[in-house]
Amino acid sequence: MELKHKYIKLLSSESGSISLVVMALFTISLSSILVITDIAAVAIAKRSLTQATEAAAQRGVRNLDKTSYYRGEFDVTTQARNLFGIGPTDPGVPIDCSKALGDAEGALADWSSGPKSLRRVEITNLKISRIECDGFGIQLITQATAKLPLVLPFFNIDSFEISSKVSTTNTRAKGFSPFGIRIF
Repeated sequence: MELKHKYIKLLSSESGSISLVVMALFTISLSSILVITDIAAVAIAKRSLTQATEAAAQRGVRNLDKTSYYRGEFDVTTQARNLFGIGPTDPGVPIDCSKALGDAEGALADWSSGPKSLRRVEITNLKISRIECDGFGIQLITQATAKLPLVLPFFNIDSFEISSKVSTTNTRAKGFSPFGIRIF
């Protein structure tokens, strides 16, 4: 019976409870700040990787395939049919895939080996995991490692693998442009 009273007295005692609550809240707050900082760093690294991948795809898609573009399919009758809305649909601007793939790879190589002021220092091991060209557009999938600024001692995680997927094509401007002058 006396042991039971000791436990009840100990549980109902309020001495020292504030310091335990403060220490627990401090630990939770500090851990939350560390986790939020790491999540923000990964999100910024992911956005930076996406921007680099977009730039590489844009550099690649600018290579015009002149033989396909000037094949002679567009003549006066085609222009008249397009004017009245009965002409063929435009598949897009053809690109030279061999030059496009080389330019895209070169853009990513330039970015990853460029000055640190132009790229995120957290991003390492940048590589192209897949690159495709169908003659009218490019699709790039890149992967990299994002290093965390703060390593959580509980989990011992110091980096994350991130990836980005970008597709781009060229299109002709819509409207009627005889002799290079846009009418509508």
